[in-house]
Amino acid sequence: MNKYTLLLLILILSSCDSNTLDSKKDRLDKLNNSLLDIELEIKNLEEEIELLDSGFNKKNYVYISTISPDVNKFFHKVQLRGTVFSRRNVLLNSEMIGRLKRIYVKEGDSVIKGQILAEINSDVLINSILEIKTNLELFKVIYERQKNLWENNIGSEIEYLKSKSNYDVFLKRFETNKIQLLKYKIVSPFSGMIDKVFLNEGEMSFPAAPIFRIFSGEDSYLNIDASEAYIGKFNIKDNVDIVIPNSDTKVESKILSIGQVIDVQNRSFSIEINIPESLQELVKPNQLMVVEMVDYSNPNAILIPSNVIYSDDTGEYVFGTKEFDGTIIAKKISVIVGKSYNYKSEILEGLDGSEIIIDKGSTEVIEGAYVQIIKD
Repeated sequence: MNKYTLLLLILILSSCDSNTLDSKKDRLDKLNNSLLDIELEIKNLEEEIELLDSGFNKKNYVYISTISPDVNKFFHKVQLRGTVFSRRNVLLNSEMIGRLKRIYVKEGDSVIKGQILAEINSDVLINSILEIKTNLELFKVIYERQKNLWENNIGSEIEYLKSKSNYDVFLKRFETNKIQLLKYKIVSPFSGMIDKVFLNEGEMSFPAAPIFRIFSGEDSYLNIDASEAYIGKFNIKDNVDIVIPNSDTKVESKILSIGQVIDVQNRSFSIEINIPESLQELVKPNQLMVVEMVDYSNPNAILIPSNVIYSDDTGEYVFGTKEFDGTIIAKKISVIVGKSYNYKSEILEGLDGSEIIIDKGSTEVIEGAYVQIIKD
C-alpha cells in the first residue's frame, strides 16, 4: 500500500468519525499536534540546510526611511481669477447740448478735482443772463422805491406786492441761469488722469456721448465670480494673497464684500477683494489677476506627504511598519484622505499620529515585505 492510498483511507476514516463532538475534538488535537511537529521539523531542516548553504532562506530587505505623521494646523487654498475694476474709472458726458468751444486737456494729462476740462459754447445763455441782469436791476430799483413808500404808508399794497413779485421772479431766473451756465463747463469730479478724449473742439456734444474717460487707481478693487460650490467657505475680512502678474510675489489683502445673490447665468456669486496701495499703480482696469484664498482649515490635522499615499480597489492606503519574527516588515494601513495642499494631505481616518510611516522606498514595498530602516 503506497502513501497516497494510506492518506485516502485516513481521510475516509476521519470523515466517518467526525459526526460526534468528541471525535471532532480529538481530531482537532491531533491536527494541532501534527502542525507543531511539522513546524519544528521545518525549522530544524532550515537550520541544517543553512549550515551547508549560506545563501539559503536569506531575507530580501527593502531599504526604507520612515516618518511620523505631523499633527498641525492645516490650510487648504484655492486659486481664483478676478478682474480689476475701479470706482474712479468714469466717462464724463456733458449735461447740455452744444458745440465744444474749448478742450483744455489731452490724453495722459494729470488733472485735479474741480479742474475745468472743456467748455461748451454758451453765447446764447450768456446773452440771456445779461438781459435778465438788466431787467433785474430795474425791478430791484422799482421794488426798493415801492417798499419805502409802503413803509411810509404811501401808495397801495398791490403796487408794492407786484414790484416785489417781479423782482423775486427775475432774481430766481438770474440765479437759475448762472447755475445752468456752470453746466457748460466739463469739470473733473476727482483727481486722476485723462485716459481718453472722445471729441474734438468744434464737434457737437450730447448728454449721451462721452467726452472724456478719466481714471484714478486709488479706488481699484478685484471682483471674483466664485462658483456656488464655495458658498460659506469665505468671510468678509478674511486674508487672501494677490499674485503679482509675471512674478511669484504675493501681496496680502482682505475680502471687502461677498455677494448674496447667485447669478442664474453662470451659477456664481461675487467676491470683492481690496487692492492694497502698493499695487494701485501696477494694475489696470479689466486686468485679470489670480487670488489665493483659504477655503478650509483644521487646527489639529493629521498630515503626511501626499506622495506616500496609494490606492487600489479597496481604497487609499499607506505603508507602515511592524515587528514580525524578530525583524521588521511593511504593513498596509487603510486611510481616508481629506484635502491636499502644498504636497501635504490631511488624514481623516486610519491614523492617530503615533504611527511610523514608510517614506522613501514606499514604492518598492508590498504587504509583508522585509524592510530595513536607514538613516538619512
